[in-house]
Amino acid sequence: MSRKFTGVPMTEACSVPTEIIEDLLSQLEVLGVNGFFYGIGANPNPGQDHPYKKLEKRLPLKMAKVRYAIFSDEKTRRLRDTYLKVFARHDECYFEKKAMGPNIWRQPDSTQHQFIKLLKEDDIYSRVIWLLPTKYHKSWVNTFMLYSSLSDNEMKVAIDDNRDKIQRLLELYGEYFSSKYIHLLNPVYNFHCMTPTSKTILEMAAEGVSTQRIAKTLFLSERGVIYHLDKMKVIFGANNRAQLVSRAFQMGIMNAMLPPT
Repeated sequence: MSRKFTGVPMTEACSVPTEIIEDLLSQLEVLGVNGFFYGIGANPNPGQDHPYKKLEKRLPLKMAKVRYAIFSDEKTRRLRDTYLKVFARHDECYFEKKAMGPNIWRQPDSTQHQFIKLLKEDDIYSRVIWLLPTKYHKSWVNTFMLYSSLSDNEMKVAIDDNRDKIQRLLELYGEYFSSKYIHLLNPVYNFHCMTPTSKTILEMAAEGVSTQRIAKTLFLSERGVIYHLDKMKVIFGANNRAQLVSRAFQMGIMNAMLPPT
C-alpha cells in the first residue's frame, strides 16, 4: 500500500527539540513504545453547545486535515496519515467513545490485510490511546497515541504494572506540549474552526489596532473585518471585542503573543 496521497495535505509536525522526544520515548520503553503522536482533541459532552460539532464523530478525513500535531518521527506521521485516509473508516474501534486514561486499540480484523502488513512493517503489534484532561477548556483532551512492539496481552500487563507512573509522565509531557504549542494545537485553530485570516485579525485586535487599520493592512473592507470578528464572537461565546480577546488568551489561542496588560 502506497503512503503517498494527493488532495488532503499531511498534518504538519510542531518543531519539538529532538532531545525532548528521545527522553519521552526512553521513559516509555516499559510499554515497548517505538513511536507516538500527540494532539489536543475536542471531546464534547452530549448536547453541549460549542463550535466543534462538525468533529463530534471524529470523521477520519476531517482529522487528517488537522493543521498541527506532535510526532515522534516522520514514520509515525506518515503512518497516522495513511491510517486516517485509507483504513480508519473501516475500523469500528476508531468510532467508539474512549475513556480518560489508557485505551488499548483493538487489532484490525483479518480482512484488513494491507493495514496488518503496514503495522508489522513498522514493528507495531499494539496501539494505545491515552486521554488526559487539559486546563484550557473542559471539552478538550490531551491525546497521546502510542505505538508498541508488545502484543495486546503484554501491553495490558505493562499498563497494569506501570499505570500510575505512565499517567504522571504523560501528564507532565502533555502539560509541556500544550503550554508550548497551544497556539497551534488548540482545536479552534487546528480543526479549522477559524481561518488564518481570522486569527490574524484577532491578534491585531488584541494589540488594539482599529477595525479601519486592520482592514487597510489586510486589504479587506471594514465590513469584512467586522464579519470575521462577529463570527469569532459566536465561536467563543463573547459579547464584545474585549471579551473575545480575553477568552482567546484564556484558551491559549494567542500564546505566541504576550498577554494584554
